[in-house]
Amino acid sequence: MAKLITVFGATGAQGGSVANALLEDQDFKVRAVTRNASSDKAKALQGKGAEIVQASLDDPSTLGPALQASHGVFVVTNYWEHMDQEREIKQGKDIADAAKAAGVLHVVFSGLENVEKIAGFPCPHFDAKGQIEEYMTSLELPVTFVRFSFYYENYISMMKPQKQEDGTYVLGVPMEGAAMDSVSAGDMGPAVRTIFRNWARWIRRAVGFSGDKLTIQQTADILSKHLAPKVFKASDMTADAFGQLGFPGADDLGNMFKFYRLHNPDRSVELTRQLHPAAMTFDTWVAENKEALQNALD
Repeated sequence: MAKLITVFGATGAQGGSVANALLEDQDFKVRAVTRNASSDKAKALQGKGAEIVQASLDDPSTLGPALQASHGVFVVTNYWEHMDQEREIKQGKDIADAAKAAGVLHVVFSGLENVEKIAGFPCPHFDAKGQIEEYMTSLELPVTFVRFSFYYENYISMMKPQKQEDGTYVLGVPMEGAAMDSVSAGDMGPAVRTIFRNWARWIRRAVGFSGDKLTIQQTADILSKHLAPKVFKASDMTADAFGQLGFPGADDLGNMFKFYRLHNPDRSVELTRQLHPAAMTFDTWVAENKEALQNALD
């Protein structure tokens, strides 16, 4: 009998990829949770066979019904929507409590490390998820933590390369020469599907997703290859200087890059490919997204 998986954030990048991957597999049924059941993305999932449920992580009364009769649940929280660490932690604790009460057999939570505990400096968008992971562990939930690397998609949005006076483009990712794991946010659905399929093997484990591990100059060289005649190069900015840039979240992101460099968190290209053999390298992703990258730069 097909297992019912409830997917939160089903119209977002991570959740949408998970929902679509599960819908391609007759061993699973999908209940897609969204705050707006009439959105185009929700209707598209419904057209592929998903059950659409309207619920919100900010309204605990909606969570129990959304989880009813579910074998598994995929949970992703979004710090950047409100930039409120305590709000995100409450969302995570509420869904953990609801999953425990509903008797869900497998929770897959999109988590991250508690940087302040590990490194001694704050990184709110990591720390919130780290504290949620700790709470889920304390409840003895049957949980798998999946930890995404830096998104390739950030190069189209919040970290898009900046054009210089000489016409070149600088990648403002302050890794100070160190290599960094990265992954496509919308490419890990098949990996999560593998984890749900082999659920007993993955309970109480953490999996670090990575499609590639490159220095920022290697990243720039790949962009230069595909987007010629544009030329890209790495920034020489430090993580501490990035943290002083003054835009909302700059200090948080600066500390994330410092954490990546100093603590090299556990992300595995090899394990990611075991779970999802076709996981995209950065080179493959750029080749498939040239138009979106050009539009972001022009």
